[in-house]
Amino acid sequence: MYHFHAGAGPDTQAIGIALEEMFISYTLADKRAPVPVMIVGQARLPDAANILVAMARQSGRFLPPDLQAAQRWLTKTPPDLAELETALADREYILGPYSIADMAMYPRHAFASGLPPVVDAWRHRLSLRPELGRGMGVFAI
Repeated sequence: MYHFHAGAGPDTQAIGIALEEMFISYTLADKRAPVPVMIVGQARLPDAANILVAMARQSGRFLPPDLQAAQRWLTKTPPDLAELETALADREYILGPYSIADMAMYPRHAFASGLPPVVDAWRHRLSLRPELGRGMGVFAI
């Protein structure tokens, strides 16, 4: 069982998406943390990137084939919109198969306007995933 101390903003939403997509049992702490923190047993795991990778490893789902390539999409300062557009130019998801990279980036662009067509199509594909919708709504931001 995971115990989640939510932060605020897109990193918290990305973790909500991952929790729902991976069907992980969790409880939500009463108080918010300055940054997202996950408690698993006695281990305390801070930061969305660390949490997303750990959950993907433990669940065996949505871990990208190249974790090194995924790291740049999981950082506090993710690639800009032009890089996202380039990544999506010849595939449906950022790194090929749907992964934690998509979960991390979606909340940053979920409500943006004027997105390039390929990014807007990606956003629309993701918005159709029921787990993504539940994950975005898990935490009131």
